Amino acid sequence: MAEPNGGGNGGKGSGGGKPDLGVDGVSLADFKGRMEELLRSLDKSPARHTKIADQRVQPEAYGKGFAAADELHKAYDKVRTNLERLTKIFGEQIEGMGIAVHIADKGYGGIDVDEAHRYQAIRKETEKYYETPAAGTKPADQGPGANPGTKQPPAKGNDADSGGLK
Repeated sequence: MAEPNGGGNGGKGSGGGKPDLGVDGVSLADFKGRMEELLRSLDKSPARHTKIADQRVQPEAYGKGFAAADELHKAYDKVRTNLERLTKIFGEQIEGMGIAVHIADKGYGGIDVDEAHRYQAIRKETEKYYETPAAGTKPADQGPGANPGTKQPPAKGNDADSGGLK
């Protein structure tokens, strides 16, 4: 059961975590455990990014000698590549959330050096895919199908939507 001050440390502030970080019904340690379990589950599933990378289809499987087969292969390969990248980013975000919960509970000084380096690596990797919204846009402007950072409708055409990935 969570303490009213969050972190389950009785307000002692042993690791420098914020003593008034309230969490109803679940402790930060329980939440971190759930994040780690989710990450382990993802790693064992067919949705793991390295398993998606292995799911390649040879161009000949779609047929030979006609343009539609080539286009279908290119579209499949593009979707598979984006899905591989997305699942890798998703797994890293789950891992980063677990580390962030640990930091909130124990304070940044309460985690080991390897965990701090991993957290910084995840943050740095995430920044590669972040697009800063344009000035004057609202969060509602960033909904599904919107082009991040613009108020313009999504582009039309044969290109599959990248889902906001660069």
